[in-house]
Amino acid sequence: MNNNLTSLVNAKTWAGVTTTNDDALITRLIGSASRFILSYLQRPTLFQFNYTDVYDGMGTKVQMLRHWPVLSISSLVVGMQTIPAVSDPTTGPGCGYVLDPWNGFPPGRPQALSLRGYEFYKGFSNVAVNYIAGFVIQNEAQTVPSSNYQITPLAPNGSFAVDQGVTYANGTALTAVQSSPAVGQYIAPMAANAYYQFAAGDANASVLLCYSYVPADIEDACINMVGERYSYKNRPGLVSKGLGGQETMAYSQKDMPDYIRSALQPYRRVLPV
Repeated sequence: MNNNLTSLVNAKTWAGVTTTNDDALITRLIGSASRFILSYLQRPTLFQFNYTDVYDGMGTKVQMLRHWPVLSISSLVVGMQTIPAVSDPTTGPGCGYVLDPWNGFPPGRPQALSLRGYEFYKGFSNVAVNYIAGFVIQNEAQTVPSSNYQITPLAPNGSFAVDQGVTYANGTALTAVQSSPAVGQYIAPMAANAYYQFAAGDANASVLLCYSYVPADIEDACINMVGERYSYKNRPGLVSKGLGGQETMAYSQKDMPDYIRSALQPYRRVLPV
């Protein structure tokens, strides 16, 4: 999985780079900054991923999940018992599990898995939860244009990152291909600011897009870090320098500027691993 948190185009725009001479260098810096940020956040990825967590039962009815935002629960097993989902938490108590829902906006927060009629009884590694989490736009309604058959994701909360599938409005899945899509097929965007390409035969079709994205504040943090490291190549090891004898310019020696740390803090995972 490509875990880069910004694109080459966006990083170059911020750094004011207009040539392709340093594309390889900036691409490498994007990867390095992205890994640094994910390490600080204590997250393996921000994109849709299938997690399997194992916990010690504590004799409670609530378990906080390690990763968020949680999109769905695939299975919950306590001991040898598979726990079902409560069919409709709003209509009555029922028996099973209830997931604390995500409001759909970043940064989100850790979510609780609550039990009704059961408990996470005390035991060592006796609770197993399989679930899908990540920053994902789900079922974005769009219509394939009648001219170029291209759809640009709306990406309201941050840049497009990874395609997670396309369906028609009735739920029938389309198939992703690399080129020349036929009816029922599409080409996924390869980067932010790109578009979905559909076949002429799907013109005017109503479709639902699903895709992972990079929250805007995290991408801004990555872009700033890339820009700082890119400029560092012209002043390696330099702490300060005089400007015409009138003033001195000092360079920060911190691994991460305070404003970036503050922007990232709401996304940091602090639950035990």
